[in-house]
Amino acid sequence: MLPSQTHAALSCKASKPAIDVKTATTRTKYIRTKSVKDLNQIHGGAGPGAAVGGLGGGEIGFKTEGKFEITEEGGMACVKLKRLEVTFFAKPEIHIASNFGRSSCEHNVVMAHEQGHIRILRKFVREYSPKVKSALAKYAYKIDPAVGPIPKSKVEAAQQRIQKEYMKKLESYQEKMMPVLSKRQQAHDNPAEYARINAKCNKWEEKIGQ
Repeated sequence: MLPSQTHAALSCKASKPAIDVKTATTRTKYIRTKSVKDLNQIHGGAGPGAAVGGLGGGEIGFKTEGKFEITEEGGMACVKLKRLEVTFFAKPEIHIASNFGRSSCEHNVVMAHEQGHIRILRKFVREYSPKVKSALAKYAYKIDPAVGPIPKSKVEAAQQRIQKEYMKKLESYQEKMMPVLSKRQQAHDNPAEYARINAKCNKWEEKIGQ
């Protein structure tokens, strides 16, 4: 059999891959190494006459793992994505200013407020997980899940290329959904909430000036 006939016999057509999306939110990490001044610089300030005593949020993003079927014949190979496993992850963090002792009123009030931000983050991840899967299912029709025939030495590069196409779509979707999360977090930082926090303790100025 001629080489050209061998390659023609190697079919590289593939159906759309199965897509699994799961969430993974880590336990909240608490950081108390930065002062109010440090947090103001990170946050960009809390407005005229205000100070940042804490920050609540964390990293959010995607990881992908592809399950491939590799068919080889005559020194050539087909790479077919059979399943794409997506992890929609969040790594919550709370910064509490080092100005506040752990048992102080200020520490406890700031902590309670920042935990509200973490609840918003966790709820957002749960809510958007099925939306991510739905969006990926639509994108799947625009991405060829198969590459080949190609030399066997290029199989790994082909796998990476297919996954990269999906990651581009995920990153694009993330750009669309992040403003929604930001809007919800900003709504939690409203004037009434700040006034409530301020009224809870009476040593803010003393502690912030430390």
